[in-house]
Amino acid sequence: MSADPDLADLKSDARFAKILEEVTRNQKPCANTTENRQFDFWLGEWRVVTTQGETPAGDSKIELILGDCVIQENWTSGGNVGYSGKSYNIYNAALKRWEQYWVDNAGGNIFFYGGLKDGVMDYWTDEIPQPDGKKLKRRLQFIKLSPDTVRQFSRGSNDDGKTWFVEYDFTYNRKK
Repeated sequence: MSADPDLADLKSDARFAKILEEVTRNQKPCANTTENRQFDFWLGEWRVVTTQGETPAGDSKIELILGDCVIQENWTSGGNVGYSGKSYNIYNAALKRWEQYWVDNAGGNIFFYGGLKDGVMDYWTDEIPQPDGKKLKRRLQFIKLSPDTVRQFSRGSNDDGKTWFVEYDFTYNRKK
């Protein structure tokens, strides 16, 4: 609307600006809600290392897609591993929670749900059946350490959360 030459005379009218703002808000409803912006600290391009030892783990590009409603991760493991995956993160307003769906080039997929608590994005899974017959529960946390550093910490439990083991512990460093 703002580029339409037929509306050029209206651009200086405050009422037009208000209508334009409302149209923009309606086109991208997720762009303007507090809940949908809670996980924006993860947006960007990152070099990822192991938190202990700082061994290169991979690269990740996190971006907004689909009208700013979805945060998409594009993960590539470091070295010659050849492993890659994507996660799709969205605030589910009906359930008042965040959800992540992870898929990878090994045929894997995981569904997480959770929310932001005390500045930490805290995701969980229900119990996932494993090939050995056990059930695995996962907890995945994203912790903003600074504007340019995020920690991703994954733990698993096969005794319904009584004990937890570290699956991985990564530090995301923003690419300059």
